[in-house]
Amino acid sequence: MNQPVSSILAVALTADNKSFWEKYFRTYDILNEAIPYQKLMQSLTEASEAQKGDLILDAGSGTGNLCIRLRGKGSKPIGFDFSEKALEIHRTKDRDANVILGNLTHTLPFPDNVFDKVVSNNVLYTINKNIRLKLIKEFHRILKLNGKLVIANVHNKFDPLVIFIDHFRLSIQLKGISRTVIDLQNKALAIGKMFYYSYRLIGKDRNGKYAFMEEDEQRSLLLQAGFRNIHDTIKNYSNQSYMDIGIK
Repeated sequence: MNQPVSSILAVALTADNKSFWEKYFRTYDILNEAIPYQKLMQSLTEASEAQKGDLILDAGSGTGNLCIRLRGKGSKPIGFDFSEKALEIHRTKDRDANVILGNLTHTLPFPDNVFDKVVSNNVLYTINKNIRLKLIKEFHRILKLNGKLVIANVHNKFDPLVIFIDHFRLSIQLKGISRTVIDLQNKALAIGKMFYYSYRLIGKDRNGKYAFMEEDEQRSLLLQAGFRNIHDTIKNYSNQSYMDIGIK
């Protein structure tokens, strides 16, 4: 029997999406040198209130940048991502990393009430709007009572140029203009690739494959999923990202 066209298309789109991220992750860690990204990682870490021994799921962990910071707090993060390349890069940076290959669009392979915290950065916007609430409910399910969810995503007016300009301004304050210009020249190729992939993401948003966050969208999803004590939405990442926090 011939495979349905819709099924073939779904497989093709998944493969195309995976290929995009596999290539992007080869360049992704240049962001670690961007001051707005450093501040984003710091704000996510602080918001999680990671404590020694906390079991934390990083949902869509990418190359492990947030996981590594959480481990530095003495917690026990698990990196969960659908990209083999991302998890491979994560392991090169932390040989003891606990990582799991998996798909956030499926039921999560964890029992109820097991995690102290769940964190997720720049992942939900890649999930189809029709199943975002299902995923947030999955986060609620796997959290312990009083467990915390911290989630951040770029918004629908996302502009990577704003982040670059903010980095340039902050770098001049810290290093001076000469050192800043030299740094940018030395990393011009990597920076160019980051702009390329960032604008590819914007293109995916505009053609409907992805959907960046609308104002109050994340907060609404947390409310619908049963979270409480939901913090007012926080803007970070040079005001290009929304961060929301809720308690089970």
